[in-house]
Amino acid sequence: MKRAFLRMKAWMMDYAYLVTLGAVVAVIAGSALYTQQVKRQNDAGVQAAAHAPEIELSASPLPMATVTPLPTIVPLSVRPVLMTAASSVWPVEGEILRRFDAQAVVWWESLGCWRVHLGLDIAGDAGQAVTCCADGKVKSSTWDELWGWRVMIEQTDGRQVTYCGLESSVVSIGESVTRGQTIGTLLAHIPCESELPAHLHLQVINQGAMQDPEAMLPER
Repeated sequence: MKRAFLRMKAWMMDYAYLVTLGAVVAVIAGSALYTQQVKRQNDAGVQAAAHAPEIELSASPLPMATVTPLPTIVPLSVRPVLMTAASSVWPVEGEILRRFDAQAVVWWESLGCWRVHLGLDIAGDAGQAVTCCADGKVKSSTWDELWGWRVMIEQTDGRQVTYCGLESSVVSIGESVTRGQTIGTLLAHIPCESELPAHLHLQVINQGAMQDPEAMLPER
């Protein structure tokens, strides 16, 4: 009985092996047939998808923007105003008592010291009118214990001209003045230059430096 069971078991295993082997062979054969059929169809004229025709873009030219040129602006020609001797006048008509000298020191008797003379002393008469050398604007008008009335005018050429030794002033700060216009009258004596007779002490500052006033006055 036992031997019969063993023979049956062995037969069943052999049968299962043969069934499995037959299934594998069938799958391999089926795959080969399918592959051969697909290849045969391709060879028979299955065409590949045609390439899409290239579309030529005929781009219409963009409309050109109309540009209106800006008007040409001619640059302004700015010329500095230069003060010449011909465009100025003497503030008083007396002789020159003492000239401008920024180097040599002179004895100032009233002050009791040696110092340079940074102005131009022009003789005049007490009470005589003092006129403006050139057009400009009054920047200051003050009384000074050493110089009397001092009127400083900034001329249109940029020079700052100070008239010292005035008895009175007839102009005010901010006032525009013109060449030859009266700005005041002379003192009998300037306190710090009392050794000299009545005169006008004229000072000029040009571009931040003291300048000889005669350089801007006309020749006599």
